[in-house]
Amino acid sequence: MDPELAQNNGVVVGQQVRIKSKKKTDRYAAYTVHQFMQDGTDNNDVRMALAGRQRMDYSDSFSGLLEGCDEVALQGKTEQWLNDNNEFGEFLDESSTNHTKLVVCAPHGGIIENYTDEEAERVYSVLDGQSKDVTSWRCKGWQDAIGAYDAWHITSTAISPESFPLLGSIQNRGFDYAVSFHGYGEADIAVGGGAPVALKQEIADAIAAISGLPYDVTVLTGGEYSGTSPDNFVNWLTAAGNGIQIEQPYGARRDYWQEIADAVAGVFASKI
Repeated sequence: MDPELAQNNGVVVGQQVRIKSKKKTDRYAAYTVHQFMQDGTDNNDVRMALAGRQRMDYSDSFSGLLEGCDEVALQGKTEQWLNDNNEFGEFLDESSTNHTKLVVCAPHGGIIENYTDEEAERVYSVLDGQSKDVTSWRCKGWQDAIGAYDAWHITSTAISPESFPLLGSIQNRGFDYAVSFHGYGEADIAVGGGAPVALKQEIADAIAAISGLPYDVTVLTGGEYSGTSPDNFVNWLTAAGNGIQIEQPYGARRDYWQEIADAVAGVFASKI
């Protein structure tokens, strides 16, 4: 991004912004600012690689609007409103702002990664119903023109609290535990994150014990989906960097989301 444009809009490197096409006004998406340009280009320029332009259905340069510099995901909107308006929203639930034990997350809810928000909400509901110290942060997204995944999927290592005010409100709590539900295209359910292997194995065993579950459950300690980076938001939300990231194929989320959520809730019920 042009540094003057960034300064005028209060944007810092690593933050998310919205870009909206001027010509195709039904196309808008969230992008992460990777760096500021230092080569004397014209003011108000934003550069993105081909893959970034293709997310907006362009192969060449296009004219756009810079939006959402301090609120990429909308707050105070219902799930139905977001669905009806092809939008992206942020949600936070807790019975007390003093909660520091467990935060349950789903950054890619709605139809970005279907059923992941329902899993997080189920875990929260079960544990909150037991008067446990639990908080839940989720995002939900829809976008018919270019698809919700292309519009709103931000990787877990890039999610910035500067762009998600509700996440920013809990970023320094130092939770004892954090768990985040995700979807991916692999065949197995995988449990990763920065948490100790023993905790990841305990959660994997609880999921694997679900009656009739036709998926293997593996523990990840490295690799593309391991979630072990300290930049992963589920890790930096905890005091010890020990978040849990659960990756699931679509069929597992669709057919077993409640059972998986209940298994995860059962593990944490005795820890918080």
